[in-house]
Amino acid sequence: ERYKHAQPVCFEIMRELIKGATGTTLLEPHVQNLVPPLLVSLSMMENDALQYYQFHISAASEEKGKELEAARISNSRDSESMKLIKQLIPFISNEVANGLAPRTRDLLHRGVGANTRVGVCDFWVAVCAERPNSVETGGAVASSMLRSVAGALLDPSREVRGAAASCFASFARRNPPQELTKVVFERLLKQDQEFRTDDVQRNSYRISLSRALWEVCRRCDDSMIESELKSAIASKAFSLRWSSEAEVKTGWESLWGELCPTTAGGVQRYRSAICAELADAFAESVSRADKVSAAKAVSGLAAQLEKVDPRPCFAEDSSIQCLLASLKAAVQTLPTFDGSGNLVRALADLAAVSYRRKRGEEAAGVNEDVTGISLILSFCSKGPLAERAAVAQAYLEVTAATRLWPPLADAERHYKEAALYVDQLQQEVEQEEREPGQAPPKIHRGKGSSPAEELLSSTLDFWATALQQCRREIEDEGDLEPPEGELAAFTGASLAEFKTGSLTLRLSIIRLWKHVFKHFAQEQLSLQALSDEHFGRIVWAIQDASWDPRSERLRRPALELAASLAEDTAQKKALLRGLHAEAALASAESAGAAAARAVPLTAWLERIDSVTAEQCSKEVAVLRALSD
Repeated sequence: ERYKHAQPVCFEIMRELIKGATGTTLLEPHVQNLVPPLLVSLSMMENDALQYYQFHISAASEEKGKELEAARISNSRDSESMKLIKQLIPFISNEVANGLAPRTRDLLHRGVGANTRVGVCDFWVAVCAERPNSVETGGAVASSMLRSVAGALLDPSREVRGAAASCFASFARRNPPQELTKVVFERLLKQDQEFRTDDVQRNSYRISLSRALWEVCRRCDDSMIESELKSAIASKAFSLRWSSEAEVKTGWESLWGELCPTTAGGVQRYRSAICAELADAFAESVSRADKVSAAKAVSGLAAQLEKVDPRPCFAEDSSIQCLLASLKAAVQTLPTFDGSGNLVRALADLAAVSYRRKRGEEAAGVNEDVTGISLILSFCSKGPLAERAAVAQAYLEVTAATRLWPPLADAERHYKEAALYVDQLQQEVEQEEREPGQAPPKIHRGKGSSPAEELLSSTLDFWATALQQCRREIEDEGDLEPPEGELAAFTGASLAEFKTGSLTLRLSIIRLWKHVFKHFAQEQLSLQALSDEHFGRIVWAIQDASWDPRSERLRRPALELAASLAEDTAQKKALLRGLHAEAALASAESAGAAAARAVPLTAWLERIDSVTAEQCSKEVAVLRALSD
């Protein structure tokens, strides 16, 4: 350090000494005094300006700072000091390793720089690979270094954490399974809670942890990893593979793939442990980001459980019910925030898996409180539009799965509350100041796939599906009484949305009408609630959709709906009455003030473009037969 001009001479002399001692034990008594200073020199001999540059570049750009740090570590690994260290490895014996272990442990935690700490890890990786007999399996060196390197996984430097991951895996192979399990549980898996309030540090630790555990699982035989440890790692991997942080997600996805060749097989094997891990995430973590990621994992778990065949009774599975209770408590206690819809969605998915039943199956003890449906419904009117739309879709799916259908009046109220909220938002947009003659932008209604239209589509879908539960004879707890004025209310509301809606919403409404009218035909339910004038407006909407120049995705379903109405005796009469009513109203109105009306059947079919007519030739033929 004092005489830098003499350093090259010293390195040259040491190289000659090592070369001369090769094949003998002459240097063994001195190795433990040579390696630590050489490790320190990895940092001490680096140009001082690099640390200065590192500070300022990292402050300006985190990504560029990481690139510089990686370049510094790469340069250190190619340095003269590291080359000498590698040349000394053949002289490492069991006695030398015992002497080096405490000194390198001290450097690992109190080293003067990242270069030194990386050097310590690289040194022991090389020793374990080239001189395996010097590190006794289950011995003091293997045990103490395993615990020490586990602590290095928390190092603030990404390069140190990466080197420590490989070093940890090397020592893991030289410890008994019981010791490995104990260290991983105590020093690694439980360390997440050390960063309860710091998402950045927690994610950095998780990245290095995934790499360390991946190395362990890849290098160690199944006999070395106890089933308890493998279950704990798999459960954590399943949870964190849904992280919103890309690097965390990638690391744990790779680890999950190393443990479980197939997702379905992994879920089936570690289901209880996964449920316990996710339940703890909702109960113990204070991070909202963690809760959102855990909620996505719950939805992923539910999707896998839906595929299980034969299907067990998940309502009696204690681990799933414990997770459902923990998730329900989290949804109840957390305020509405950006991403809270994921938690509600997860609750709906898990409740649907637990209490799914078919029509006619017994539903003993299952109600809205047990399933959390009442809680889910409450979030349909909370938060931003996108969150409400997602929750509304989840509410539909969990209600359909459990068959806990509310009265039709509640389904109507569900839509009206959503429509009123969209109206208020639209009114705010219209009241904004703009240039004279400038039209208000289409932000909500009329904009395809907007959160507003997705919310309206989901609530209309719920209402339509509830109408499809109406039966002439009630045979199940989920069956509803035949509608009275509810059908007219539904078609009236959907007609209003059809007039202002985008192509996407119009297509959704056409399909909903098709499902509802098909169900009424199968159940032989009356359409008397729909007046001729009302059905005439439905016919106008069908005609308008069948002529839409924008996409055959709308024209074809419209003609399919019209043909399905024409094929049923009762609905054919309603269709013809609607056409006649529109014709009568059109003739009574003055030419200048005439509203958009349905045209006679012949004129309707003539206006259908040739491509659509060819694609829907069967449906056109059915409609043409009505004029005969």
